Amino acid sequence: MPQPQQWARTRVRTSRHVRRGAWYPVVSLTRVEAVLDVNKQRVKVPRALLQILPFHPRMWSVVSRLRDAAHPPASWGLLYGVCPDCSARAPLGHCALSACCPRCHGVFPVAWADSAWSVFEAWRGTDAEAAFRAREAAAGEA
Repeated sequence: MPQPQQWARTRVRTSRHVRRGAWYPVVSLTRVEAVLDVNKQRVKVPRALLQILPFHPRMWSVVSRLRDAAHPPASWGLLYGVCPDCSARAPLGHCALSACCPRCHGVFPVAWADSAWSVFEAWRGTDAEAAFRAREAAAGEA
């Protein structure tokens, strides 16, 4: 019996390849890491940094703006949305129930509280994020 497609996103800054709030198809999964399909490229991400679901969520992800972020524009405020269909970023109206994507024109509800999706697979006692950043830095020097 074929396995259902799994989807993953990260909520931490992990690399230049994986954007916070965007959902990516899971290509493979081990106890240690996941391989994600990011724009037709396979990207390895520590499993501890991901939220993995057995379905493709169809709601806008709400993402907090990083202090040093060049994008999105400052006019969007402290929170912005990531489209569940095409991963475009867009400003969200204050407490909007749904939003229309400026890129794909899809209209989706906004997941202001996505606690029902809280299927985090974090490991206790590991520093996976630091190890991943070290690996990314080493790859950048090569």
